[in-house]
Amino acid sequence: MARGRDGRVTIATVAARTGRSISTVSAALNGQAGVAASTRAQILQAAQELGYSADPRARMLRQRHTGLIGASFAVDQAFQGLIVDGLYRASSELGHSLVLAASTPHRGVAQGLEGLLSERCEGLVLIDPDASDPVLTAAARRAQTVLICRDTSLEDVDEVNSRDDVGVTALVDHLVMTGRRAIVHVDGARQTSAAPRVRIYSRAMTEHGLGDQVRVLPGGADEESGARAVCALMEGEGPLPEALLCFNDHCAVGALMELRRRGVRVPQEVAVTGYDGIPLTGASSFSLTTVRQEAGVLAEVAVRALLARTHPERAGQMPAGVVRRERELGGSTYSVMPSLLIRDTTAPRHA
Repeated sequence: MARGRDGRVTIATVAARTGRSISTVSAALNGQAGVAASTRAQILQAAQELGYSADPRARMLRQRHTGLIGASFAVDQAFQGLIVDGLYRASSELGHSLVLAASTPHRGVAQGLEGLLSERCEGLVLIDPDASDPVLTAAARRAQTVLICRDTSLEDVDEVNSRDDVGVTALVDHLVMTGRRAIVHVDGARQTSAAPRVRIYSRAMTEHGLGDQVRVLPGGADEESGARAVCALMEGEGPLPEALLCFNDHCAVGALMELRRRGVRVPQEVAVTGYDGIPLTGASSFSLTTVRQEAGVLAEVAVRALLARTHPERAGQMPAGVVRRERELGGSTYSVMPSLLIRDTTAPRHA
């Protein structure tokens, strides 16, 4: 008996059971006129016996408005996973469905975007997309687009960003208050937010009179990049820094584990900080000082910003504390405040 590729009972399955055409079965199941009462009853009984249930996405695709929001994210970033969870919650609460496209080392953002557009998504939410502006521009021309955690030169899109100027400055302030002066920043390499965070770190150090202590090491967004940075420090000349301000939590965990492997005491000899606030960092084995970006708020703001364009009647009010400003290139930028989480990896040096 005919079934869908995933083994699901389909209209074709019901048609095969009843000996009726697919169009007749579709009309009966959807309550359309032109089907005899006895035929409709037969079809409905067969559908019930077979366990048929309508595919909501198939129904959406037949409608002018699909109700689908497409989201592109990277599978290797836990913080992006937190945003995806928030997108699911916000989309559902606001009457929409979420379709995902994951980017991996072997599948780029462009491929995922093409898949989302082929699903007839009404809007796109792109989480820190690792893609060129031409690729993003091409997608934005076909669907309303919101970018999370990426500044862009695209026209007529919305941006939702965490206040990195607040977060990075808070980390530098905290490290200085705990008695550290030689604070090294392990950067994010090619990540889109890497260069802005370097500038913020440098400015914050200078404001503390530590401009001569500014030092940036090549890093990245994964554990290996943090470990490599520590290896470079250990194998180089001169003393170790008093603190490492790492690009994100993954990088910080890698640095922390490598320091411990080499017998360096944290935080007595070297303090370590991360960024993002993923749940892993709160575990007692890490207890990592970090900046928590409010993933759920970022996600909700992105969905509401998208609906403000496509379904204004459903958008509702932005969460409290979110600041909106207009972009010169069209659209809006929404800013969300992060928070500093102080833990054991930056305890005062005398502790």
